[in-house]
This record gives sequence, C-alpha cells and structure tokens, in this order.
Amino acid sequence: MTSDLARRLDPATFDEARAYAATAVASRMYQIASPEAALMILATGMDLGFSASQSLRAIHVINGKPVISSDALVAAVRNSGKCASWRVAESTAEKCTITTKRQGEDEYETDTFTIEDAKRAGLDRKDVWRAYPKDMLRHRCAAALARRVYPDVVLGMYDPSEFGEAQEPQPVSVEVVKSSKRALTDEEKRDRAAPILAEYDAGIARGENADALHETAKVQAREAGVATFVQQELARRASEDAARKRAAWAADVLDRLLSALDSADGVPAAIVGAWLDVSDDVRRLDKPAQDHAWAQVESAWTAAGAPSGLREAVAVEKSKRAK
Repeated sequence: MTSDLARRLDPATFDEARAYAATAVASRMYQIASPEAALMILATGMDLGFSASQSLRAIHVINGKPVISSDALVAAVRNSGKCASWRVAESTAEKCTITTKRQGEDEYETDTFTIEDAKRAGLDRKDVWRAYPKDMLRHRCAAALARRVYPDVVLGMYDPSEFGEAQEPQPVSVEVVKSSKRALTDEEKRDRAAPILAEYDAGIARGENADALHETAKVQAREAGVATFVQQELARRASEDAARKRAAWAADVLDRLLSALDSADGVPAAIVGAWLDVSDDVRRLDKPAQDHAWAQVESAWTAAGAPSGLREAVAVEKSKRAK
C-alpha cells in the first residue's frame, strides 16, 4: 500500500513529473538512460496504478519498449479492482497452473505452463531456467494469464523473458571503425560491475523475481559498458547455484539411504528394500555419488553376514515389486 508520504511525493502535474524523472536519472539509482525515458516509465506506471518510485523499480526499458516483471503484472491486476480471485493452484519445477476470476464474471480462467512447453520454446537452455525452473514457470504462466484475462489492465506489457523471445531479429548494417575510446581494465570492469551484481545478489536473497533481476542487471551492465563481464558473472552464479542444489539433493538422497539401512538392522531383505526405495533417486545423481551410495549398501550387506549375491538379491526383489 502506498504511504501518505509517498503519495505526497508523487508528481501531480507534467512539470512535476518531468522534474521527478530528471532527479531519478541524476540519482543513478535506477540505471535509466535519460529523463525522457524516466518520464515515460512514470506514465506507464501511472496506467498500472503504481506510485512513481514503484514504477521506477518495476518497469524497465529494453530496446525502446517497457517491460515489467510478472510479479509486478500480477500486482497491477490485483490492485486494479477488476480481479476477484487470483490463485496459484500448482507450482513445481515441472508445471505451474494459475486460476483467476474477474469481478462480475461467473467462470474462472486457468492457464498452465509446463517444463515441456519451456523445452519446446528452447527456454530450458537458458541459465536462469536451469537454475530456477519452478520460479520461471510461475512467471511465464502468470504473465500469460494476466494478459489474456486482464488486457485492459496490462495492455502492451511483457515479462522481460517473453519480450526478448518475442522479438524477430532485425537486419543491421555495421560499419567497423577505429575507436579512440580506451578499453576498460579488468579492475575497472570489476568496479563497475560490483554494484550491479550486489543489487542482483540482494534481490535473489530477498526472493525477488530472478528473471526480472537478471534482465535488469543486463540492462545496467550494457549502460555501464560491462555487459560481457556481468553476463559471465551471472552465468557463473547460476552454475554455482545449480551445483549447490545438486549437492544438496545428493546429500538428502544419501541421508535417506543411510537412515533406511540403519532401520534395516542388519536384515538382508530389509537392506535390499532400503536400496530399492531410493534407487530411482540415486540414478539421478552423478556417477561418483551413485558409486558411494552403492558402497554403503554393500557395506551394510557385508556387516549383516549375508552371503554374496547382493546384486542378484536386488534383481529378484525388483522383479517381485514389478509384479
């Protein structure tokens, strides 16, 4: 909810809006290229019911077009007075389904976006989709539903990832000329990129829209002249985050296996059952982790004094379960 102070700070006339836009650009807080662009952002935000500061935070100009995160699109819909209900019915790393109902309408509208849809569109190749599939499915589903059911509220607005994908490549004529502009040193690149990456990391820590943060960082990096450097750093962060999640998953699988083996209490049949209960998850691990998990089962089997033939016992029990 906009505070009384924020409402008093919001511009009420064109001249006030123009002065507000110029101040926003001069502050260097929003990485907006010009007062004119800031003024158009304020006007766009006014259409969506945002305060001036909310507009500057939520709306960005990419290739001359305004884009907005799906979270902000949903906020605009819910604040419009035209939305009676908005509910995320299902949200996983494989599928997202959201339902909504307009004021005065009898029927609910539903939209679903799945990981298979993402793969068909080639989205799964992007670092941010590999790192945050659950969030990205929700963002795409929400943006599509908001535009379909509430076009009068969000007309012309796109989520950053959708906007980038929707554009057809345009032919350009490039003239190669010698430039007298000095190339940045590695230290200068790091210095310019530091506040951009810090803002991205802080947003991720707060649980904000990862896709929007990624697009904002890219825009800021281009304007700061460190686009390639920042893109490499964002890719590294996404890769490290994915690796942490894989490691956490592996640790959880191993913990469940060890707990089941401990509960087996040296009974060979129970040891086999403990392995089969988690074997599907083990197969999703990398080879060293799979070998380590199997070694734990072999160790429990040996400690139980069971005869040789663990693999045969597993195969027999697996066949019984299949029946």
